[in-house]
Amino acid sequence: TMRVAVLTQGDNVALATENGADYAGADDLVDKIAGGFLEFDKLIATPDMMPKVAKLGRVLGPRGLMPNPKAGTVTTDIAGTVKDFKGGKVEYRLDKSGNLHVLVGRADFKPESLLENLKAIQVSVDANKPPGSKGAYWKSCYVCTTMGPSVKVNLNSLQAMKEA
Repeated sequence: TMRVAVLTQGDNVALATENGADYAGADDLVDKIAGGFLEFDKLIATPDMMPKVAKLGRVLGPRGLMPNPKAGTVTTDIAGTVKDFKGGKVEYRLDKSGNLHVLVGRADFKPESLLENLKAIQVSVDANKPPGSKGAYWKSCYVCTTMGPSVKVNLNSLQAMKEA
């Protein structure tokens, strides 16, 4: 499950906790993170907390945990955002050369769950394909561990597979 931390002030701290956030706080959580606490997968922040989050850039940036309005992790709708990420919302974007990098699962997932996640990503990418794109949208697909070799996925069998 996704571990979510929320940086916010006032009543929003209780609101975040009620909606399933694993950690919620203001300056206390900022100090905790600055001290090396990184026991979360997603960090959500309200806009008023961003000046304080900026100080954590060196810690959060390299790990991809820095809140970002474009990714939907800087928001005033704490309840909805926490529910989305706890429910399994995944964000993906392309790198400069048009390659899509997205997390499919973790090493402790069952093979069936990984395959189900891979199929869900394929369906999502196909559904969000720009209307103006022509020709083959998928050129190839590879799956790999963080520091391991990649394995080519047979796209035809993946696309022909029924959704679970």
